[in-house]
Amino acid sequence: MKIRYIIVWILMVNSLFAQEFSTRYDVNVTLFENVGYADVTFKEDGKNYEIKLTANTIGAAATLLSNRVETFISKGKIINKRYVPDVFTKIKETTRKSRTQTYYFDHNKREIKLIEEKTKLVSRSSFDPSTFNITYKDFKESSREEKMEDEYVENDSLSAYLNAAANCNAKEKYYELFAVGAHNDENNVSLLYIDGSEKEAAKVNFLAPINHLYNLHVEPFDKSESIVDVQVSLDEDGLLKEAFMGEIFWIGKIRAKRVYHKITHK
Repeated sequence: MKIRYIIVWILMVNSLFAQEFSTRYDVNVTLFENVGYADVTFKEDGKNYEIKLTANTIGAAATLLSNRVETFISKGKIINKRYVPDVFTKIKETTRKSRTQTYYFDHNKREIKLIEEKTKLVSRSSFDPSTFNITYKDFKESSREEKMEDEYVENDSLSAYLNAAANCNAKEKYYELFAVGAHNDENNVSLLYIDGSEKEAAKVNFLAPINHLYNLHVEPFDKSESIVDVQVSLDEDGLLKEAFMGEIFWIGKIRAKRVYHKITHK
């Protein structure tokens, strides 16, 4: 779903100026208005970091997506001002299903191990011939799979965005993302720093003043879908302030706006 691309950009936070923060973003679509929100928390001590994003659907979107909640967690070390993940977790939950994917990085061996756990509720019926009643009961089914990933990449989708501002700026304007959860051979993701006349022209798309502007390009998995890039505005601290995606088929424009932000300088 295209809304996912907006949520992906909520991952782009740059903690060069802060050691802890918590933020909430509301996501609005022209047709459905407010469709969800995302909470981001980040903390680091100079040696280790942890960032967590939880994206929730509400209203009509929650109904269409079975009350989907997606959680992303990256934990790792800070080495030479870069965020290097040790463990990356993706959790997708709906009313009746859940899937947890946990990636373990071994940077020395250049290997990634994936453990995937799934659960779902399955309804089973029983017939009582004495009363001619049919009753239904839910049963939980679970599965677990462990495997080594075919390819090694040094980032997960959260650490990649933490590192993005250091790799994409006014001097180095183009950055191609390679990360667990954000890229494969058929789904390229890239970042472009925008300034000058293009930045001036983009101001009409944003509700608040722009400090730094980026363009996120995500090629869809389904090649029949049109590509609509995401424009992203960062504040003076390099933290995501607002994201905008243009007209998408019949649902209209999509916007993510920061509605709560608490930052702790240490």
